[in-house]
Amino acid sequence: MPENLLPVHLLGTSFSLKSTENLDYLKEVVAYYEEKLDETRRGVSLQDPLKIALLTGIVLADELIKERSRRSGSLSAPEADEAERITQALIDKIDSILQ
Repeated sequence: MPENLLPVHLLGTSFSLKSTENLDYLKEVVAYYEEKLDETRRGVSLQDPLKIALLTGIVLADELIKERSRRSGSLSAPEADEAERITQALIDKIDSILQ
């Protein structure tokens, strides 16, 4: 696949992204990150671009982990314990009825 080059200007720094991804997709990714940077800037009193970028990265990692968890349908430990308790109670009730 041909490599695409996208010039990027974020937090006072300029660089180019080089990727085999579609250029429109790269632009969408950068725009989303810029949106998240702006949200972070509005929500904190930080001025240091590096700290803003790092905090935004943490926010995005949190978002990703929550989305993965939601998609996998995994439960938190308390939810799993409650589901197991309910399941066992149903099994016990069915067993008592079948005996």
